Amino acid sequence: MTSGVAVGTPDPSLRSVVLRYEGFTSRGGGPVTFREVACTFVPVIIDLDAGWTVAHRDRADSPLRLRSFVAGLTDGPVLVGHSGSARCLQIDLTPLGARRILGLPLSELANQTVPIEAVLGRTGATLVQRIGEVPRWRDRFALVDQVLLRRLGDAPDIDRGVAWSLARITASGGRTAIGPLAAELGWSHRRLINRYRDAVGLPPKTVARIVRFERALEPLRRGVELSAVAVDYGYYDQAHLCREVRDLAGVTPAELRAVNSVQDPAG
Repeated sequence: MTSGVAVGTPDPSLRSVVLRYEGFTSRGGGPVTFREVACTFVPVIIDLDAGWTVAHRDRADSPLRLRSFVAGLTDGPVLVGHSGSARCLQIDLTPLGARRILGLPLSELANQTVPIEAVLGRTGATLVQRIGEVPRWRDRFALVDQVLLRRLGDAPDIDRGVAWSLARITASGGRTAIGPLAAELGWSHRRLINRYRDAVGLPPKTVARIVRFERALEPLRRGVELSAVAVDYGYYDQAHLCREVRDLAGVTPAELRAVNSVQDPAG
């Protein structure tokens, strides 16, 4: 099997909106399934091959068959597969960037994966077609820049209260208590949750759990002792860490260590 990854740098004006561009190609071998664990970005997949199967945890027995798609934030693992041949461009959006670019409440995408046309309409279909007509990755990335910058020009402003509190959650590695954040904003807890569902897709407490899990992934995969990871990343104890890994990744810490990245076969 042969595979390759091309990495693109988004336009500086998109810094708060786009985390990364990646082009992915895989040829040969049989069907492959990847385990995508819970994360804090919104992936947009522009498919240039034969499409994907996507199975959320609560719908594992009835996977979706999709070409190009958008996936909202999830609070659990998703299994994504192809038949042995794949080529796609992946755009990873920040949650607040996705809210602006996609132009809909992210609660409508939470724990969902939908065809790109269902979110971007004709713009999505045209983008897929135009990217398929361009032969070089760098030109494809430039084309995505153009489309996102154009949509950003007409996009609503970010929710400043959510942006401020999300920055606090991220800077703390997911350890910041949610109640005091609402109090500092002068919001009720319910109002904070409703604002997060609109602007991010998931409640702030769930987002904080995912942020903490993302931080703990790297030492977990390096084989750092579970007790040390639990202490360093704000878990109550090792058992708490293991429960969170199983809930957000769908595997035990030992099984997670056997997979070097979310792009490795799920087995």
